[in-house]
Order: sequence, then structure tokens, then C-alpha cells
Amino acid sequence: MSKKQQHDYYYSFTSPPTQEPDSSSSSRIPNPTAPPTTDTFLPPPSYDDALVPINTSVFQPAPPPNKPNFDGYVLDATSPPFNPNVILSTSMPTPDNNIPYNTSDYGQLDQNDNSIRPNVPLLSNGEANYNDNDDDQFRGRPAPPGYSLYRARYEIVRDGIISRDKHINQDGEALLQFLCQHNKPPRMAIHFYGYHEETIWVSQSTRNQNGELVEERVPSTKRIDDFEFDIDCSENISNICQGIYILPNPKTGEQKTLRQLCDDYCHSKNRLKELKLTKQVDWDYNGLTRALTSAIRDSGFYENIEITYVMENHEIVVKTDFSISRWADNRWVKLFLILSCFWILVYPFIWLFKQKFGHSDLKSAWNMNVSERDWYALHIQEVVNSCRGNYITGGRFFKKRPSSYSVNMKL
Repeated sequence: MSKKQQHDYYYSFTSPPTQEPDSSSSSRIPNPTAPPTTDTFLPPPSYDDALVPINTSVFQPAPPPNKPNFDGYVLDATSPPFNPNVILSTSMPTPDNNIPYNTSDYGQLDQNDNSIRPNVPLLSNGEANYNDNDDDQFRGRPAPPGYSLYRARYEIVRDGIISRDKHINQDGEALLQFLCQHNKPPRMAIHFYGYHEETIWVSQSTRNQNGELVEERVPSTKRIDDFEFDIDCSENISNICQGIYILPNPKTGEQKTLRQLCDDYCHSKNRLKELKLTKQVDWDYNGLTRALTSAIRDSGFYENIEITYVMENHEIVVKTDFSISRWADNRWVKLFLILSCFWILVYPFIWLFKQKFGHSDLKSAWNMNVSERDWYALHIQEVVNSCRGNYITGGRFFKKRPSSYSVNMKL
């Protein structure tokens, strides 16, 4: 996995090489009635069987525990439902029949007097002929103006979206609506990578203390890729957000709402301020990773296995439009600072003066539409076939296709 991808993953585990289990200790025995053929493989183990190691005599490292997604966080009950399918219909209020007729915005109207009071807006000739029996809910007065959402400018990146729109940096309500509009389901893919290391001896010429040319053999280790593929899980993520979670202030214990957090960001005069909303998907990554690793081991691959859950479109970032903020994110400026060694002076300044809102305090919760057990049952055969090099036409794999096992791997 490249260095850029390492910053995008949510959960990752690398299983080191293991010893091949003894055939006598294996609990999965081939069907004796099946015809003996070298192309026939045992079916993958079930989810429960994969969670239980077959060979307990050999130590096998376990994946890290699941991340505590929302420990200490509090659900913001004042936030809207954040459902992209209904936001457009609920965010624009319509006239209500229960609106009082003596609102201060439109002046007071005497119900017993059909004449037009001076403090009532002037009506047209047609509206002046008022009739008490009419069903006009505004009693002849003009309806209030409709509420429209502000469409802020933003940039789409791999991790999500970034906006430097000036209006949402000044209006807390507009910023809240911006987060509401773009809080859509994230994308997630499971990255499978198998490899082994080979050591070869190469000749190297060096000079000894006497200046004589001496040839010696030194070891050189290189990594050999055995398979690498991704399975997209984005369609299994629910379209409905489960809520917005905010971490209380660790010093004062103050619990703010999302609107208050947006107002604090807009009121800040810091030119390097940033606000970030992180989307997190709740799933048993530990159990699924253990089951997938065991199934790949059961298929006959005993080398290194790396399983990574890569997230995309999982961040909403808002920054200022000031030049210093843009320069801090410009890749060419960063390259110049690194080459000129000015980063030693500039980066500490940016780190000290940058004001962050919600970077580790603001999250939106998302669920999967399928359990780990069901996802395993649906895709484990695809995973094993891809590790062996049996490509499935029209499958959901992208990036480069896996290669077959190397000659030193046993099937």
C-alpha cells in the first residue's frame, strides 16, 4: 500500500507468515466421495469456524480491537435528521395553517373590522374586497417569503469535500445547512494484499583497509506481491445517518450543540481556523478481519496477509479563504519549504496558530445494512478465488488483478 493510502484507512491489520498446519490436526477433511482432482478445493469455512483457529499450537497475532467510535461522545438531539433523501423537503418550510394572524411581521388585523388598518401592508384592489368566508389563511395579506438554502462552493477530494466559501465562514446557520447538505454516506473498500519476501545473495565490490578491491556476497531482501485487490462495500452502507455526536469539553465538561459549534467557528477571527466533520461506520472490523484471514489461510496461503478498510468521502472540511490558509495547503509551497528547510520555521508557526474545530470532537454515525456474518457468507468465495487468481467476470473488483500463488506456496 502506498504512503498516501496509509493515511486513508480506517482499520488495518497485517498477519505475518505462519507455519503450515499439520494435516493430521486439521478438522476439515475432504469429502471421500468427491472425485480426486487437483482443481478441486475445499469450500471456505463458515464465519463461526473461521473465528476459531484450527491450529492452536502456533501463535497467531490477533487483529487490533475495534476503535471506540463514540465513547464519551454525546448525541446532539438538536441536529436535523441528516438524511440526504429528505433534507430538501424538510429544510424549506411551507406556510402553516397554525400561524397566528397578528404576527408582528405583517402588523395587527382586527378580526371584526373589514377595513384596512394603516399598520397593515397595502393590498391590491382585488385583495381589498375581503370576505370573511374566504379560506385565505393569510387574511388577504401576502405570504411570507420562502426559505432557500445557500449553495456554497466546495472542492471534491478523495477524503471528501473542502470549502472555502466566505459566506459559510461568517454565517453559522449557512454553515449548519452546508454540513447538512453534504453529510452523505461515505465510501468504503476492503483492500486485500498478500506478499512474501525473498532473500538473494548479490556480489558487491568493496575496498579493504589496504585499498585492495575485494568482492563479497551480501544478502538482499525484496518483497514479492502475490495478490492485491479491493472489494467495494459502499453499497452496503446505510443511506440514513444515525446522528451527530459531539465530544464535551474535556476541561469544563460543557456540551455544545452543532449550531453552537458552527457559531463559534464563524465568530473566530483566526485566519487558519478549520472545521471538520468526520463520518464513521460502525462495524465489527476485528471479527470480520479475523474470519477473512483464517479463510485465506485455510485456502493454503501462509505468507503475509494485509487487510485494510479504506475510507473515502468521509470528511467535510471548511477553511477560510485567506491567502495564508491557501498557502499552507499548497503542495508547491510545501515542496519549496521542504527543499529550502524553511519548514523548520514555518510549520511550528502554523501548528501553534491554527485553530481546529471538530477535528476530534465532531462525528456523524453510519451503520451497515448487512452484518459481518452475512457479508462474509456473500463474499468469502470471491475473496478466496481472487487470492487464487480465478477472476470473476463482471465482479466488483478494481485496481490491478491478483496474480497466482508463487511456487513456494502450498495449496
